[in-house]
Amino acid sequence: MPVPIILRAPSRLVPRLLHNIPKHRVFVPYRQFSQSDKILQNDPVLSTAPSRPSHYWHTDYASKTAPVTFSPHNSRAEPSVVSRHWLRDACTCKWCVDPSSGQKSFASCDVPVALDIRSLNSNGGDLVVNWRDDPFTHGDHVSIYPSTLWGGPESVPGTTPKPREWNRELITQASPYYSYQAFMEDGPEYHAAMVAFTELGLIFLRNVPKSENSVKELVARLGVIQDTFYGTTWDVISKPNAENVAYTNSYLGLHQDLLYMDNVPRIQLLHCLENTCTGGESLFSDSYHAARLFTQRYPDLVAPLTNRKVVYHYNKGGHSYRQSRAVLSDLGQSKMGVWWSPPFQDPIQPDKWDESGMHLYNQCHQGSMRLKALFEDAANVYEYKMKPGDCVLFDNRRILHGRRAFDTSSGHRWLKGAYVENASHNSLVANHFRRLAEGK
Repeated sequence: MPVPIILRAPSRLVPRLLHNIPKHRVFVPYRQFSQSDKILQNDPVLSTAPSRPSHYWHTDYASKTAPVTFSPHNSRAEPSVVSRHWLRDACTCKWCVDPSSGQKSFASCDVPVALDIRSLNSNGGDLVVNWRDDPFTHGDHVSIYPSTLWGGPESVPGTTPKPREWNRELITQASPYYSYQAFMEDGPEYHAAMVAFTELGLIFLRNVPKSENSVKELVARLGVIQDTFYGTTWDVISKPNAENVAYTNSYLGLHQDLLYMDNVPRIQLLHCLENTCTGGESLFSDSYHAARLFTQRYPDLVAPLTNRKVVYHYNKGGHSYRQSRAVLSDLGQSKMGVWWSPPFQDPIQPDKWDESGMHLYNQCHQGSMRLKALFEDAANVYEYKMKPGDCVLFDNRRILHGRRAFDTSSGHRWLKGAYVENASHNSLVANHFRRLAEGK
């Protein structure tokens, strides 16, 4: 009979099944050992255990392949089940993960499926597994798994804030404006700005020094600069025969940058060095908000925009880029991502020239019209005229941006831009909130 181990740890939402174990190997011990407190109290093995434990682990010690089961006490949630192989592979002790490099000392496929467990114990809520005849240390081996691991990502201190949708009213109320000096220091305002950026995807910095290098200095507070064929940094200035519509004084509709590239930049920075022209107001719209409204109002048009891919391309100045992306993509947790950049669509899309192909095209045309209307709805657009010393930072994979036309005869408009690479920003954000939770 499997022997339950009582652990005392904070009650949390536990992860679902971590391994595909047949149900009959999961629910029998769970039902047997969590029917009531009376059963737990009367078991001689548990005579010294508290009467209302938060949760407990148990396994069949007689079988080297039996899973380890986590049972939340007094909860209707299904038990979480993890294979011994998964547990052994997840050990982070100094023998399994090099303390200096942080790299594992073995491959997951090197871990045997059959493993002998000598005991399961608790240490301050952490699970302690004592392995017998360990395949790597060739003796007893102790692995410790922190209690936060079993609460799921939301229970781990330092978890990154979740995105918050916004429209014009909400972003106006949020007023995400911060000082350059405070943003460049590790103080409470920098943290507040990082929270706002992570949640809203859009913030503004004021009093940024009038230097062409300021955007480079700001990038370092967000991740690693992403060099493109436009350069490490680039100038948004109206000029004749422009290779990009952004380098004109024309109206620029809401869009995302560089969708024709494989690694779409995560963040765009635009630092205003001069702006004395009439017009040229910057426009921003939250694609998460529009996508949610779209899925609620036009559910029949979601599939077409998810299934049909749009080709984006760039062929100028000896550069040739091409990438296909669906307008809508499922990001999980009931959130839809958006890829939207009409100026850079290939005019000739690879639709099938038959009845089914044209039917899908027509559905996508209807869906795109409705989605565009939501992007551009005045209630969803935040408009701001950049002033010298302002710098806008926005999530290029979420926030659509555009610009009103401006009159070059009335003055001069000069913005300095840069991009931040996606993975480096994710790393910086995760480390920032983790260190904050640790009080560092």
